[in-house]
Amino acid sequence: MRELVLNNFWWKVTAFLLAVLVWFGFRPREERWNLFPDTFRPYYTRYFVAHPVSISKPAADTREFKVTPSEVDITLTGDEKTLRALRGSQLRATADVSDLDANSLKGKTNTLPMKVSFPNDEKIRIERVMPDHVQVELLKE
Repeated sequence: MRELVLNNFWWKVTAFLLAVLVWFGFRPREERWNLFPDTFRPYYTRYFVAHPVSISKPAADTREFKVTPSEVDITLTGDEKTLRALRGSQLRATADVSDLDANSLKGKTNTLPMKVSFPNDEKIRIERVMPDHVQVELLKE
């Protein structure tokens, strides 16, 4: 029995390792990582280029604003299946002007941070918003 195991031992080890590599290589991508569901999950990155910026304000607010730049680039990371299913129309890039009063807006350009929202999903993370601030100018009261 000992001779059966030790005869050409290194060839047997090499063949076993190659078989394991081939087995992992030919499995569907979704199944590869399910062996270790919580410890080893690959991340996928998705870019939304030139996504339009909208203004967030109360419904009764009739003021008109100009936002510069009017588009931002958004980078999201997370689960590949979830990110592939995400549509650009589900993302919202907003600048909130509800806290700005009329005195702070007259003749000035205000810098506001960008807020990005998407359907609640713990599998997605905002990696980057470029630019992360926009200039907001009051056009008409």
